[in-house]
Amino acid sequence: MKRVVSWVLAVVLLVVIGGFLLVTYQQADQLVHSPLETRTPATKQPQDFDLQAQEVVLLNSDGQKLHGYFWSSNNGAYVMLQHGFKNERTEMLEEAKILQDAGYGILVTSVRSHDLNDGDEITFGVREMDDLNTWYNYLTNEQGAEKGKVGLLGNSLGAAMAIEYAALNNDIAAVVAVSAFSSLQDTINVSIVYYTGLPAFPFAPMISQWAEMILGMDVEQVNATKAAAKLCNTPLFIMQGGQDVVVSVDGGQWIYDAACGDKELWFEEDLGHTQFDTKKPDEYKRRVIAFFNKALL
Repeated sequence: MKRVVSWVLAVVLLVVIGGFLLVTYQQADQLVHSPLETRTPATKQPQDFDLQAQEVVLLNSDGQKLHGYFWSSNNGAYVMLQHGFKNERTEMLEEAKILQDAGYGILVTSVRSHDLNDGDEITFGVREMDDLNTWYNYLTNEQGAEKGKVGLLGNSLGAAMAIEYAALNNDIAAVVAVSAFSSLQDTINVSIVYYTGLPAFPFAPMISQWAEMILGMDVEQVNATKAAAKLCNTPLFIMQGGQDVVVSVDGGQWIYDAACGDKELWFEEDLGHTQFDTKKPDEYKRRVIAFFNKALL
């Protein structure tokens, strides 16, 4: 009888473990893949915002097509605008309009495995750094943007990538980071509840391990907090809402504390993820323009 009970318990345990591994693998696979046919098409266009912009299509160093919007500068400075996780470039059109009206040239960028672009694997900035570099080179080599006259503005994952790219490119003159991923591991820990309804423990660590195996990378490679510590000569403006359920509410403070150069933190207790432009539009416009005017002009 005891042998039967032990055998049944062993089978149940194997089923539970197998189910746990299957669920976490499926979540990791969904997290890191974004096939074109599964992406939500854009519902907005530049003309909806009275934004002057032309379509740009580039090839990154892997031969993948990247789609963006460009318009030249009236004040000699440019801002690259980067969307967030599994979003597309029209997310940034309202911000682009604000900057264009202030005289800035705009380059609304997108990265591999997003928007209409080639690719289906998301590496959260590891390989996407090459995409941002492709866009930056387009600005400086083909459009004549001056080094030291280019800033970045990003939302969510785009904000984290903006910080990490600025840490690699000393010619980036300023960064605005809205609701940035402080690190990939921390964001997985927080957002798993929001996206899947599963508790962070024990699911988040296993999802991270599966993601690492699928992508052949370490989640610790994606860490905007560590990257911010390298921005000693690059002004950084961080925005973080107190009701954020996608990234850690404390993430903005962690990035701010790590940054070693000119820095500013705008924390709003009542705001959720990337809600500054919609919930505080006038103050958002005023503070973003003032920040870039000081850093780029």
